[in-house]
Amino acid sequence: MSTTRRKTRVVCISDTHNQTPKLPPGDVLIHAGDLTNQGSYTELKRKVEWLEKQDFEAKIVIAGMKK
Repeated sequence: MSTTRRKTRVVCISDTHNQTPKLPPGDVLIHAGDLTNQGSYTELKRKVEWLEKQDFEAKIVIAGMKK
């Protein structure tokens, strides 16, 4: 049995409100909410397109806004 360990780099962001920040490299991206300002279809579509372009093995996106 191999005992090789692999480190996993997790990048966690939130409250981007339609911004598309440059992200550091990582294996897992977590976006913890507040993707958009108003939650409109157009805003959400743009954010999903941006998320799809990010180079991560796994992406976890939590929808919604904290109020």
